[in-house]
Amino acid sequence: MVELIWTIPIFPLIGAALMLLLGRRLPKAAINAICVGSVFTSFLVSAGAVAQNHGGSHEVVLFEWLPLVRAEFGYLLDPLSSVMILVITGIGTLIHLYSTGYMAHEGGYYRFFGYLNLFVFFMLTLVLANNYALLFVGWEGVGLCSYLLIGFYFHKKSAGDAGKKAFIVNRVGDWGFVLGMFLVWTVLGTVKFTELPAAAHHHPVETSFGVLSLTALLLFIGATGKSAQFPLYVWLP
Repeated sequence: MVELIWTIPIFPLIGAALMLLLGRRLPKAAINAICVGSVFTSFLVSAGAVAQNHGGSHEVVLFEWLPLVRAEFGYLLDPLSSVMILVITGIGTLIHLYSTGYMAHEGGYYRFFGYLNLFVFFMLTLVLANNYALLFVGWEGVGLCSYLLIGFYFHKKSAGDAGKKAFIVNRVGDWGFVLGMFLVWTVLGTVKFTELPAAAHHHPVETSFGVLSLTALLLFIGATGKSAQFPLYVWLP
């Protein structure tokens, strides 16, 4: 089962694709079955993979993605990501179930669930990524889905403005993440999580503390935007 961790994000991605391409033609029962079922299937695979992994670390590399920065498109299952995928898929299933009732009489039903499935896909990509570059793809995807869901009622000016506000403020924070990621690559020569400890260990002590501290600060700026902390909290109200 642990070899199948690459399929965990695939199920909600398939659900999102079906909704955004064919959802308009589908009845609500089919939409519910596809979208709730995709996230629940991811939860079952996640639970099996976590149980089989026994708290260890297992990496699945799918293909070489960015040779310049030695970044592969792959997923890493470790104790931290194990907790996160269970939270995302478990709570995500409950959110999808709740939404079938909450959105039952709203327009754009298929579109809403397409966005939700896409959100789950990008969250899973974020927490399973084996390097900063792929994590950033998930990071930006979550930002995109936040924009789509916040501005879901796009015919209302208030919703459209709120979506744009969230998108712009998060892009400001994301510059910190981008700069931190490039600093890691420039100084340590890799953005792959499994290689970073050894690379940092062999870096000169007199410069590593300042560089790593600055990197942590830049990455935190990115997190500040996503989690609406001061001073980038203004999008949340």
